[in-house]
Amino acid sequence: MTVWEEVRDLIGTGDAFKVAARVAALDDAGRRKVARELPGHIQEARREVERRLREYGKEYDRVRLARGEAYKRFARERGVPEHEIHRRWAETLGWGGDMEDTWEGPRNNREYSRAFPSTFDADAWIDPMRVAGAGTLPGAAAVVAWLGRSDFERRHRSADLVEPVLQAVATRPAEWQADLAVRLALRVRVRREWWEGDPRDRNLPLTLALLGRTGVTPPEHDPLVVVWARTPPTAERLREDPLLDVLLPRLFQAQGVGRALREERADPLAAESWLGALHTLAAEGRVSREALLEGCVGRFLRGGGATDLRFFARLHELLEPSPAEVASRAADYLRLLPVAPGPVAELSLRHLRHLDSVSRDDATDLDSDDVSEALSGLLFRAESGLVRSGLAWLDRFLQREPERAGELAPALASALGHEAPAVQERAVRLLVGHAAAFGPLGAEAVRDASGQLPAGLSNRLVAVFGGDLQEEPEPEPEPEEPFVPTELPAPPPATAFPVPRTPQQVAALFGKKDWAEAEGFLGGFVRLAAGDPDGLRDALAAHSERPPAQGGWTSPECWGAAIVAEFVDPGAEPLETGSGFGLPADGRPESPSESPWTRLPGRDEVCAPEWLVLRRHAEILVALKEGVLPPLLLATPTLSTGHLDPVELVARIEELERAGVQPLPADLAQALLRLPRGADPVAVTRAAALTSAAGRETARRLAGNGLPDPVVTVRRFCAPGAGPDWKLEEDPAGHWLDEREPKETLRAWQTLAVASITPSDITPSDITPSDCVAEEAGTSAGERTVRAAASLIAELLVSPPRFLKEGLGHHGTLIGWWPGVMPSHREVIAAHMVPLRFRSDWTGGLVDGPRLTDLACAQGPVGQATSLLLVERLAPSMSVYRRRAVQYLLATGDLPAAQMGAEFGERVRRSWLSIPRFRTIMEDAVCVGTHREAWAMVAAALPGLLAVSGGRPPEGLVDFLAFARQVARRAKATGEIPEVTAVAGRKGSTQVIRECRALRDLLSVP
Repeated sequence: MTVWEEVRDLIGTGDAFKVAARVAALDDAGRRKVARELPGHIQEARREVERRLREYGKEYDRVRLARGEAYKRFARERGVPEHEIHRRWAETLGWGGDMEDTWEGPRNNREYSRAFPSTFDADAWIDPMRVAGAGTLPGAAAVVAWLGRSDFERRHRSADLVEPVLQAVATRPAEWQADLAVRLALRVRVRREWWEGDPRDRNLPLTLALLGRTGVTPPEHDPLVVVWARTPPTAERLREDPLLDVLLPRLFQAQGVGRALREERADPLAAESWLGALHTLAAEGRVSREALLEGCVGRFLRGGGATDLRFFARLHELLEPSPAEVASRAADYLRLLPVAPGPVAELSLRHLRHLDSVSRDDATDLDSDDVSEALSGLLFRAESGLVRSGLAWLDRFLQREPERAGELAPALASALGHEAPAVQERAVRLLVGHAAAFGPLGAEAVRDASGQLPAGLSNRLVAVFGGDLQEEPEPEPEPEEPFVPTELPAPPPATAFPVPRTPQQVAALFGKKDWAEAEGFLGGFVRLAAGDPDGLRDALAAHSERPPAQGGWTSPECWGAAIVAEFVDPGAEPLETGSGFGLPADGRPESPSESPWTRLPGRDEVCAPEWLVLRRHAEILVALKEGVLPPLLLATPTLSTGHLDPVELVARIEELERAGVQPLPADLAQALLRLPRGADPVAVTRAAALTSAAGRETARRLAGNGLPDPVVTVRRFCAPGAGPDWKLEEDPAGHWLDEREPKETLRAWQTLAVASITPSDITPSDITPSDCVAEEAGTSAGERTVRAAASLIAELLVSPPRFLKEGLGHHGTLIGWWPGVMPSHREVIAAHMVPLRFRSDWTGGLVDGPRLTDLACAQGPVGQATSLLLVERLAPSMSVYRRRAVQYLLATGDLPAAQMGAEFGERVRRSWLSIPRFRTIMEDAVCVGTHREAWAMVAAALPGLLAVSGGRPPEGLVDFLAFARQVARRAKATGEIPEVTAVAGRKGSTQVIRECRALRDLLSVP
């Protein structure tokens, strides 16, 4: 076997290390032979890999199809419906699902894993070929060209191996290796796009390794520095980097470094970042503070945009230069004041003012000529904040050296013409305070510039410097824009609930997922099971699919299949109803200890409204098997909203009393929950004559206007140190946000909204699980049914858990049923939705879209829970459903405007929502003419908005205050807002202060 054949076979194995070991041992003649054959082997190596991949794909498809057929047979043998088989197959991407641990999937199938250990790497030939060329091609230039061939571009963007290449060239002369390192460094380019795991330049890791190993000085090449900087270091890695001392000074010189590092943050300071690493190394002395500060200032002086200098400005501030360090560079900082980008000029001015305030000796005193020149340039800038700070420094400067006032008069005159009123007002105060220091020429310059000021400010200068007074015009009333409100859409009117009357109509509703159709199926089935059993059995014969034989039934479709199968072929699957499979008609199992046999999911597997839905199905099946199915259901709605007419409920109970039959417990509970709000005198009078226990309970509820409204509250639990995914893990250390404010700035994911439900007429001792209602001596079946129903209602009034882990249980799968479970208590339903806000199904967010409009169309008070759901969905965008939900609540006067406004303000205060976005939401409410509700939201949000304006006003605050004044005027609002009054009473005349004063004055008009 020739040398080339040996190397070729090693390349075919895909092992780059074996190739490196072989070519490193070759002599010159062997290298030449291999190098001559390599270029022609590229296509052959690629074709061989593609052939193996095709064979693998065919075998993979064959095994997958065979497993699919085996899975379908397995599922059919266990009675899984066809639609459920296909759903599971699709959801698991063709691997069939685990069938409750009875089906061996690909992860635990050892035979399959041995046959197909992993997908063969389509790029496995590239590294061996690169190594072979690096170890055999004669010249360094040829190796660089070989390593950069486009044939070696990878499909999956994985990084090239470095160690085998280093091993292959290790036997080459040191000068040759150094030449290779320099040539590779000069070939480094900055990629505009990169993928995770892919270096910014494919040969960068090899280049850096060769430069470090050979010790050669890297060439002057900006892209090399940029790609070196683009890899976030840690202090440990950077401390051991052999190139640190050479490349670090170039970090401040190479073009593109600042833009590459512009996203690094100093607060919080990440350990894996240049800022964090350099801060640590400077504190240790491994990197010179002096060099870092000199590099930052030098980079500022070379110029550039704010984005390019952002990283260096943050590094400069992170180093916290001392007064002595600032004094040694004072001339450079002064040069930056007139021309540097805003952030750089701001930090320069801040350090210079601090130095000026602490200077006590000649070594740190600033040169007066330099200060005067820098201030003159600074006052010509457009940034109002910088100019105001410059004026404050100039005020103190003139107190020490009043003789320089004349030379600074032109700069002060330019400040009088600044477009910011706050700058004009500050300049006038300075001029008035130092008027005596200005000579004739200076006073003349001030008089000439005063004409561009508003009359009030100009006349203040005239009073001191002389000149003609201006007449102050009377304030003109703000123009009212013509406003034509759009018409609010009213909620859709409730329609009669369709109940099937014939067996064919009932059969047509079998298996439907829509809650109204499923309710219609239950009501029609129970009616016809007693009235026309033969006709119903014939109509349902085609739908008698057996439910899954194992596991819990968490969907109404499974229960519906079991009900139909039992009705069509009674006893086909004997199940011990008293052993925990289902619940007897009196609401208790004979042996609660055998509850694992039940098909009902545990209460921790589904949400409370869903458990009531499934419990109703379960008791119908149990009653059917035991032959005690009543002739009708009480809870079938009479309106499309889910409400049940009280008169109709009384009539149904009368029918059951005539038949001598007790209602089912969950059916009774659901019927009572569906009663509309308010009293119905006819129903109250008629219910008083009912004699059964269920009848007496219904009469009591009707006489008391139904279920009393519980108190729903929402609190926020915060965990300042938590990461973005903490809601899916154990609770981290934290506290309630209303108890104390954390010192750290909270991110949105570090708080968790928790809803609590406090029943107004139920104590915790009243809540007994409905399947544990004991049979007390002397109590009738009817009384036990009423107790079980009351307990089921009480369970809906238990506070939901803090959060629900994604992928555990079946929470929210029946959320479409929820508004129909408690159509008169939407705030309770909203509270149960709170833990589901960030879970999703196949179509997106569970608590969104039609769910919000369903809540808006329901009855009952709205409060913090509904406000939270609306605000969280409105904050990112205004979809059709979200807008419609708000409009429906506005049309009925039920919008919780003040609570929503407070929630919006809290989000703005914590920087979770921008002010411009909030204004857009408010403008949408104003456009429909609901000024009072819009003002209620704005007024409740203003405290939160103003809480973030202690320093620089946030973006959009001034415009929002003007918008708030417009809304208040249209709403004819009055009354004090303490936070607005507090800002209005501050000294100064910033735009925020002026707008708050105008709003305060408007609200004070009776």
